[in-house]
Amino acid sequence: MSDHESAAEAYRRKIAWQRTPEENMRLFVQLQRQAFEVLEACPDAMDHFIRRNHRKRRQSEVDKLLRRHGISRPPSRP
Repeated sequence: MSDHESAAEAYRRKIAWQRTPEENMRLFVQLQRQAFEVLEACPDAMDHFIRRNHRKRRQSEVDKLLRRHGISRPPSRP
C-alpha cells in the first residue's frame, strides 16, 4: 500500500484483481446500463453526451451506441 492509497482503496483493488474476466465484463455491462438509465432520465445530460461524443467520434458510432442501448436520438436543441 502506497502513502497515497487508503486501506479501502487497497481492499477494492484486491477484490478487483480476484474477479474473473467474465465477472469484470458483467460488472462493466451493468455499470454501462446504469449510466445510460441516468442519461435517459435527464434530457440535458443526454444532449450533452451526444454533443460531446459527436465531437469525439463519427456520428454513425454514436448512433450505433444509442441503438445498442435502445435509446432513440432526442431532437437537436437550437
